[in-house]
Amino acid sequence: MERALTEKQKRLLELFKVAIEREQESQAFYVDMAATCEDAELRQVIETLRNSERMHEELLLERYKFLRTDEFKD
Repeated sequence: MERALTEKQKRLLELFKVAIEREQESQAFYVDMAATCEDAELRQVIETLRNSERMHEELLLERYKFLRTDEFKD
């Protein structure tokens, strides 16, 4: 039987969802910046920043998935 989330757990899940969305928005920003950047060195810096945001997103997604498990709910 699935146990209901507490208000605190619901807030935490919402926080993670918003954080993941922000990471995705940042990645899109960097993709747009790289597409218009003519300087190869600067474009590499932008790509590094985008990759960092992607790694942050992956970490947040892993934690978010755990927070949705029954193990967290107990």
